[in-house]
Amino acid sequence: MPGTKVYADMTPLMTPGGAAKTKSTSKSIPKDPHGFDPSTSTRSPTTLSQDKTSNSTELALRSKKAWEVAMGPGKSLPMQAFMAWMSGTGVSIFSILITGMILMTPLKSIMAVQQTFAPLERVHKGGERLDLNLQKAAFVAINVAGVLFGVYRLAIMGLLPTASSDWLAFIPAKTFAEISF
Repeated sequence: MPGTKVYADMTPLMTPGGAAKTKSTSKSIPKDPHGFDPSTSTRSPTTLSQDKTSNSTELALRSKKAWEVAMGPGKSLPMQAFMAWMSGTGVSIFSILITGMILMTPLKSIMAVQQTFAPLERVHKGGERLDLNLQKAAFVAINVAGVLFGVYRLAIMGLLPTASSDWLAFIPAKTFAEISF
């Protein structure tokens, strides 16, 4: 029955006087949980050295994750190249959309580089801030390679004005001194 609450029947546990039955044994609750070592509950010099080790481990893990984030756009470049090859070099709506995606994805990533690395760059327990400038530079360089691939794609499709004939509208017409009929 949906929407109805089911309650457990507690009457067998109750005594005729209304009080709950309890077992009165001396070993009902153990003093410490199984496997608990009271000597580890206080902070000792060895614990402090372990904290420093865990901080360096955390920094190493965050640096490794930052490299994974930095190299992420490079993993999408082969797929973009395959999509560009499949769409062809002709000027059609599909190839223009693919080229636009190839151009816009890295540009948006370059604009959001600080937000991308912000969770990894936070100040940790020791007060040190993880320096991610090299990872950010690699991230930007890979995204610039993606933009260059998009520009190359536009040039292959003939959408960039690279020939002198593309600029004929801006060249003034020659005026002739004489005209013969």
